[in-house]
Amino acid sequence: MKVLKYIFLFVFIYETIFMNIIRKLKRRKLFDLAQKRSKKTGKKLLVIGNPSNGVANSYTGNDYDCGDVCIDITGCSCKNGARSITSSLEDVIINNTVNFDDYIIFISCTLEYVSDLPLVLSKLNKIDAHDIFVVSIEPYCLAAYLYFGFFTDENNTNYVIYSAPPTSDTIVYGINPLKRYNTIFWIVSIFTILYILNLN
Repeated sequence: MKVLKYIFLFVFIYETIFMNIIRKLKRRKLFDLAQKRSKKTGKKLLVIGNPSNGVANSYTGNDYDCGDVCIDITGCSCKNGARSITSSLEDVIINNTVNFDDYIIFISCTLEYVSDLPLVLSKLNKIDAHDIFVVSIEPYCLAAYLYFGFFTDENNTNYVIYSAPPTSDTIVYGINPLKRYNTIFWIVSIFTILYILNLN
């Protein structure tokens, strides 16, 4: 039974520590590239995803700021005088609130959660790939499919992002096949973990 403990410990460290560090480094790197692209082109920087969201940021600080304009369904906590738009991406597109072509776009772990990704990509995939910088939840980690949302008041992912600019020309995605099993999975997991930890 000790093997189960080691497996659990490995998965825990991989998901909550290693992948979070990788994601934070990726956010900082791509946001820096987006800022440089913004200065080079003279276009303003549009950020999609509240910089203050996420449990890890409460302890390690934000990895990026609001740019010139920030869009998030819960609003953005901007301290740099940026314009904050509280809206879903779908509504921004439908209402033409922002002309995406006028901006360099930085997206952080947001596309996975939208309700209608095909609608969003009908806009984003038409933009020059050099002007979009996307950070997504890696498709080879558990969080991309089953997210521990009821502790963080966040929904589970609707989609899995397989590739996106700047490493590819378009955003490639798939529907999350495990979304409907999220709550059941975590309830079973919690009891399983408690059982394993109590084993001698």
